[in-house]
Amino acid sequence: METLDKLSSPAKVVRKLLEADVQKQCVDWMRARGYWARKFSSMTQRSVPDYLFARAGDHTYQDIKFATEFKAPGKTGTDAQVDEQTAMRDAGWHVFECDDFEDFKAAVLAYEEKNRKWG
Repeated sequence: METLDKLSSPAKVVRKLLEADVQKQCVDWMRARGYWARKFSSMTQRSVPDYLFARAGDHTYQDIKFATEFKAPGKTGTDAQVDEQTAMRDAGWHVFECDDFEDFKAAVLAYEEKNRKWG
């Protein structure tokens, strides 16, 4: 019989990131930056984006409003979600999918820069 000191430690378990993990990290970052952020759901319309965001009370930017469909890393939207995103873009919304926090930050910062009021 082996003694305990000769046993190896169990393999480290690494949990895969879920959509909820990506979503929470992004929403927390946005709220910390002063954004209004609301979970979006509809009882009559399926495939709507997960969150709506707007820049509240900041006159540095013009018309900052966008919607985001969050996904687990490596996942993409369904055909119905893509169709809904297209319809929202046609109605004047900026909409994008996000499966990575760093990509989300980069997309938001680029969108802000595009909508910054100069002078």
